[in-house]
Amino acid sequence: MQIAGVHELAIANTKVFIIQAQQNVLVDTGSGPLHDEVIAFLEKTGFAFESEEQKKLMRVGAYETIIRFLREKKITIDVIICTHCHSDHTGNLKQLKEYLQVPVALHRLDIPVVEGREQPAPPAFIPPEILHHLKTAPCAVERALQDGEFFCTDLQVIHVPGHTPGSICLLYKNQALITGDCVIGKSTGFPAPGPDELNPPVKMYSRDYDQAVKSLHKLLAYDFDALLPSHGASLREKGKEQLITMLQKL
Repeated sequence: MQIAGVHELAIANTKVFIIQAQQNVLVDTGSGPLHDEVIAFLEKTGFAFESEEQKKLMRVGAYETIIRFLREKKITIDVIICTHCHSDHTGNLKQLKEYLQVPVALHRLDIPVVEGREQPAPPAFIPPEILHHLKTAPCAVERALQDGEFFCTDLQVIHVPGHTPGSICLLYKNQALITGDCVIGKSTGFPAPGPDELNPPVKMYSRDYDQAVKSLHKLLAYDFDALLPSHGASLREKGKEQLITMLQKL
């Protein structure tokens, strides 16, 4: 089922979303180009590439795909919102901000990382030589998002800390919930595959996994049907029902 006003771009293993609402919003920016050493490390640690095309997309990054889509659809972006500070969501942020000439918005707790003023502790399993390739260019953020605020009439911010301190979901018209990495859709290629229709955030990439899971209960207070994660398959219908089922299992 197509959701009017929402475009989903699956680029390699991460998705970005474009929302045409009162303002046109680019949600997340995908990964920048990944070095061959990073590709080899991902394969070594269990990432199953779905095709050579997926591997190629990860080498070149998401920037060109996003720009091409915007040109083809003749969409002018008003603002970039990032669901959190991880590099597969902010990898092209500075470049896209400069090209599109738009402001950037994040939850206030993740802004210091994106602006380069803080360096969070990296996952222990990633060696320094790989981390070196995953650094992103610092980018100024113009707007600090707050829990519960309506960014514009059709788009509400929901703070769901745990995966990162400033992780957010975006609720569009009480219809579609864009979740970032707060939950993971069904997947075969993600480093920690999600076997169910909906799965909790990946523990090894979460700053505080217990808090991340606890935060998900907050989403039950909102109305939505579609649930659109950044990794794995989206649920176009019965997304809230699947979330309830997942939380009952946990």
